Amino acid sequence: MSAFVFILRKQLKNIIRGLAKKPLALIGYILIGALMLGFLVVVMIMPSGLIQSLPSDILVSIITLLLLIAMYFGIRQGIERGSSYFRFSDVNFVFTAPINPWRVLLFGFVKNMGASLLAVFFMIFQIPNIKNYFVLADYGVVSILIAVLLYTVITPILGMMVYTFSSKSSQNRTIAKRIIDALAVVLILFFSISLIGKDSLLQGFISFFSSKFFSYIPILGQVRTIAQAAIYGIDYMFFVSILILVAIIGAFFAVLYNSNLDFYEDVLAATEAQELKIKAKREGRDTSLHKRKTRKVKGGFSSYGAKAIFEKHLLEYRKTSFFLFFDTTTFFIILAGIGFKFMMTQIKPSIFMTLFFSAYMLFFFVVQGKWPLELEKPYIFLIPESNGRKVLYATLTENIKNLFDGTLLFIVAYFLYETTIPVVLLCIVNYVLYGAVYIYSDIVSRRLFSSVHSKVFQVFVKLFVVAFVISPGIIIMVIVQSITQNELYSAIIIALWNIFVVICFFLASVGIFKNMETD
Repeated sequence: MSAFVFILRKQLKNIIRGLAKKPLALIGYILIGALMLGFLVVVMIMPSGLIQSLPSDILVSIITLLLLIAMYFGIRQGIERGSSYFRFSDVNFVFTAPINPWRVLLFGFVKNMGASLLAVFFMIFQIPNIKNYFVLADYGVVSILIAVLLYTVITPILGMMVYTFSSKSSQNRTIAKRIIDALAVVLILFFSISLIGKDSLLQGFISFFSSKFFSYIPILGQVRTIAQAAIYGIDYMFFVSILILVAIIGAFFAVLYNSNLDFYEDVLAATEAQELKIKAKREGRDTSLHKRKTRKVKGGFSSYGAKAIFEKHLLEYRKTSFFLFFDTTTFFIILAGIGFKFMMTQIKPSIFMTLFFSAYMLFFFVVQGKWPLELEKPYIFLIPESNGRKVLYATLTENIKNLFDGTLLFIVAYFLYETTIPVVLLCIVNYVLYGAVYIYSDIVSRRLFSSVHSKVFQVFVKLFVVAFVISPGIIIMVIVQSITQNELYSAIIIALWNIFVVICFFLASVGIFKNMETD
């Protein structure tokens, strides 16, 4: 056991030393931890059902559906690539250590607790949305967080189990895929049959997915029971479900340990896949391991200098978009922006609801844009043009795409809200300006935090900075709207403030090309 404890202690020391070498990152993590702790306190004390009190069966049905989807794709991934608690550093260090396989598995389990806690922290930010629409029981927030924690803990070992037994032969893998796909088809078929005789799709959805049948499915049933205690209250089944999940985890470990399978060889493929995802995430790229299909397009470069980067991005969008700039991002932005209007049924409808929610969603798409990839190549630093022109042309395509998406979004919104064409045009302008704020604040963040080892930390910093700089404009807009009751004046206020912020960030971001060592 001393070797196992030594490895864990060494891992902890390395983490502390890494943060000590980067005090800026340490300060950032402390601030983020304090903010999340404060947010958790607010979440715990805020009342439930602020916007409306929806039936509890709706939340149970949503939880069941999300668990079914997550388990389906998790098992599918386990069949194809497996799952892993480990990194390549563990493969080189722990796998060669003088400890038995049982303790290697235990080491991976302990390390994965960090990722599980991170998932719980992200779930905290979704609790206010749940509390706005549903009345939670005492300790309801705790029940939801425990359910998320246990599910994220058990998912990797479930993937290991599935992969270990399906990887014995290609025939086993094919059979396993067909079984899981057949179960999914059967589930959809039964759901379709259950809709017969129902007054609405929502009624059929609630009737089917809130059924007690799902409570008897291993893992899914226990996690659902723990989560639904947030509504119905904590009873003895809550604790029984926790004990069952702990027993399942122990049984999985025992099976892996006592089987004659080559655990180390089986886990290497999943570790490699996980390492590729982490590398892509750190570089700000798409974390999907599947190559996207791109079309072959005809075109060349008619410009030179910084403008050639703009033409390059245009060609890339032509390869991946369905039409002009219309791609999956456009679809999700429009769907989220318009769908939010129908979710806020108890609030007076306003086009600003769509503007602010779609702008919030836009932030997470912008941080994965094309321009950051240019910083990995040296030629953009060597172009003999002003830094301002290089920043402008490197980000121009993203701004044009935001204009395209915003135009489609608010054309649809015009027919859903009682508003005027000038207000719609200003909403389009504000949507583009919000995108520009995100882009140029991203550049400034890279100038300030380029040495930070974690891209996740950078996203938190960017989100905090953006929220800080755009909040004054929203506050002034709310004051003007409450006094004048005029949407046009409110939209103008937001536009003027965002223009000011964009200009400031653009001027601050120009210096990024003065130093090639950005990462």
